[in-house]
Amino acid sequence: MKLKNYVLLFCLICLLTGCAPFSPKPEQEPVENKTHLTMGSSLEVKNTDNRLVLIDDNSALAADGLYYASWGIGNAQPYKNKDGNIVDLYDASLYLLMGEAKTNEAAKDYMNTWLEAAKTNYDILEEKEMTFQKQAYTVVAYQCRSEDNPYARGISAFAAFGNSAVCSELTCQNDFKDDLESILENFLNHCSYISNE
Repeated sequence: MKLKNYVLLFCLICLLTGCAPFSPKPEQEPVENKTHLTMGSSLEVKNTDNRLVLIDDNSALAADGLYYASWGIGNAQPYKNKDGNIVDLYDASLYLLMGEAKTNEAAKDYMNTWLEAAKTNYDILEEKEMTFQKQAYTVVAYQCRSEDNPYARGISAFAAFGNSAVCSELTCQNDFKDDLESILENFLNHCSYISNE
């Protein structure tokens, strides 16, 4: 169980530092831009925002029960990340990480670990509780402090439901003008959660 926790934490740290390891390289085949995704046995996503284009869809990552997808807004530009890899950099990116655990308490531990990682890696501007689709979230707005992160600011939502936890992160470049909270709110209002207890 400890190994799975470390893998989940590693994946989230990558997520919370600009997601460069997960961004597809420009020469790769594009992912089919599906409007409906099912992640594990717990989460259904219906993307109704035509600005959000699916750029990465991983059914399972390094550990059983860990799922990841990302969407981009705007035109992708080549960007060299801190590892020297050329990746696609969008005006804004939305990342969704979902972990299925064996118990409700373990799911809450995942969520709390991810939330603490966000508080460690970002300069938090605001933290509040919000509800989307009858699901309670802890939402944080922040400035990105890492020089390795090409994004300037963002907003993330964290929740635990049944035996699963979710982190949804929307980050953008400095000149992105659209309201991040409204984009994230619309996205989460089209996510349906299925209890797997």
